[in-house]
Amino acid sequence: MVASASAQNSSIHGFVRNIDGKRPAGAEVKVEREDAKARPITVKTDGKGNYAANGLPVGTFKITAYVNQVAKEIGGINTKNAAPITVDIDLAAKPSSKLEKRYVFVKGEVGSMIGGRWVVVDETQGPGMDPILKMGREGARKTFEDSHGYNNPGR
Repeated sequence: MVASASAQNSSIHGFVRNIDGKRPAGAEVKVEREDAKARPITVKTDGKGNYAANGLPVGTFKITAYVNQVAKEIGGINTKNAAPITVDIDLAAKPSSKLEKRYVFVKGEVGSMIGGRWVVVDETQGPGMDPILKMGREGARKTFEDSHGYNNPGR
């Protein structure tokens, strides 16, 4: 009975490589179903940067790896009966398809009521050229005040 139940399950495994080229221990990898409602599975990388999500049903998944302030998501991963799937995640590599996205966590500004958030990196502008990431404290304050009418009482 156990052998037949395990034959219906698959696994997704691989490694995570950080933007510095190293494989971090303890990176968080989240595995989520795309084709059905299911609770996400979260695993951590081992000392060599490897991860494994076992016991997955047949279906379509997306995987997101989080290391410090950077994340990468890869979608459209199809599992098959008892066949392990290898998905290596390189946070420094540009997304190679529409199913891949890279994110950066932008902290909330001091004194702001707006908390931090994950922002998709615009790969067309080159690394580090996303205008949201370049906005400093004064730029964020000015944008907030302008959008809420602080500098234009008639608004």
